[in-house]
Amino acid sequence: MYQRTVLPNGIRIVTEYMPFLRSVTLGAWFEVGSRHEQPQEWGLSHFIEHMMFKGTEKYTARQIAEIMDEHGGYINAFTGKEHTCYYFKVLDEHFSVASEVLQQMLLHSLFLPEEIAKERNVVLEELNMYEDSPEELVHDLFATVLWPDHPLGNSIIGSASTIRNFDQQMILSFLREHYTTDRLVIASAGNIPHERVVEEFASVFRDLPRGQAPLIQQPLSQGGSGVFQDKDTEQIHLCLGGTSLGRTDQNKYAIYLLDTIIGGGVSSLLFQELREERGLVYNTYSFSSLYKDVGAYGIYAGFSPHHWNEVWDVICTQFASLPQILTEDVLTRAKGQLTGSILLSLESTSNRMTRLAKGELDEGRIVTVEEILSRIGTVDHNELLKVGNKVYDPQEWSWVGLGPKDAVKEDILCRKIC
Repeated sequence: MYQRTVLPNGIRIVTEYMPFLRSVTLGAWFEVGSRHEQPQEWGLSHFIEHMMFKGTEKYTARQIAEIMDEHGGYINAFTGKEHTCYYFKVLDEHFSVASEVLQQMLLHSLFLPEEIAKERNVVLEELNMYEDSPEELVHDLFATVLWPDHPLGNSIIGSASTIRNFDQQMILSFLREHYTTDRLVIASAGNIPHERVVEEFASVFRDLPRGQAPLIQQPLSQGGSGVFQDKDTEQIHLCLGGTSLGRTDQNKYAIYLLDTIIGGGVSSLLFQELREERGLVYNTYSFSSLYKDVGAYGIYAGFSPHHWNEVWDVICTQFASLPQILTEDVLTRAKGQLTGSILLSLESTSNRMTRLAKGELDEGRIVTVEEILSRIGTVDHNELLKVGNKVYDPQEWSWVGLGPKDAVKEDILCRKIC
C-alpha cells in the first residue's frame, strides 16, 4: 500500500507498507549533488556524505558502525549529480534504532577538524583508486566533453586541489544552503506502516531550515568533439554518444526501450555484433543518464588497440542501420526484457524505496509500478523511431578514448562517428 504525506515544513514522506516482510529500507534523499556546487566546492557534496559517518553529538563513528552491526542491518549513502541519499536496511523490529542513528547523523554530526583531516586522506585515496579504474574514468571524461565548463561535466568526487581545501566552515555553510526541508524526501519500503515513519521523522526534522529550489543553469552541449587520453592500459576504453532527454520527459520510456535494444543485455545489438559475432570485446553496453532538464546517451566498449578500426566501423554500421533494425519484433522483445527486469527488481525493498523516492523527486507524486509498465507497453513502433531519430544523430555525437594512444595505427582525432 502506497501513502504520501507532505509536512507543513515541506518534507515529503512516501512509503510502501509491505506487512508480509520482516525488513524495511528507508532513505533520506536531499535534492543536492555535484551539479549544485560552485567551482571551489567541487566534490563537497560527496565529501559531506563521507563526513556524516564520522561522529555525532551522541555517537562516535565506531559506535555508529557497531550499532548497525549489532542489529544485523546496514547504513550507507551515495552521492549523485543531483541527489544525495542516506539509507538503512534493518529488520522491522530495529526500525527505531536505525532511525535514531540516521537522525543523529543528519542533524547532529560534529564535522570535527581532526576528522575532516583524516577523511580528506580517505577521499584522496578514493580519487586515486578511481583514476586507476579506466572503465569508470572514461565515463567522467565523456561527460566533460559533452558539457565543458558546466557542473554536469564534472566528476562527483572532485579534484585533489578542491578536496584539500574543504574545512568545517565550508561544510556547515553548504549544509545550511542545501540540506533544507523543501529539498528532503523520506522514502520507506517494507514492514513499517506509513504513520510510524511520519511519527519517527516529522518532529525530529522540524528544526531543519527551509530553503528554496536552487537556480540551475542548463548546460550547452558541445557535440561532435573527440578526445583521446593516453593511458598505460591493456585495452582502449571508448565512450561515444550525445545529449538526450531530461528525466521529466515522458518520451523517456522510449529511451529506456532503445537502451535495452542497443546495449541492454546479451541479445542487444552491441553485445551480439561486437562480442558474439566478431569476438572484438569482452564488455560493451549502452547507457542513459537522465537529469532534470537534460540527459546523455552513450555507448561503452573495451577492446584491444589493434581492434580500434573494426570496433568503430561496426558501431557506425549498426547506427546507420538502426531504422531497419528497430522492427516490431525487436520492440516486443525489448518490452518483455524491460518489464521482466522491473518486476524482478521489486523483490528488493531497496529498489522499491529508490523507485518511490525518484517518483516523488521527478514527478512530485508516487508513480506506481503498474503505471510504469503501462507506459512501457504503450510505446509503439512510430514513437520508438521518432525518439530514436531525435536522439541518435551521430553527426552530433562526441567521443572519448582512454588507453595507449601509440598502439592505434591511425590519426585518432580525425575520426568521425559516421
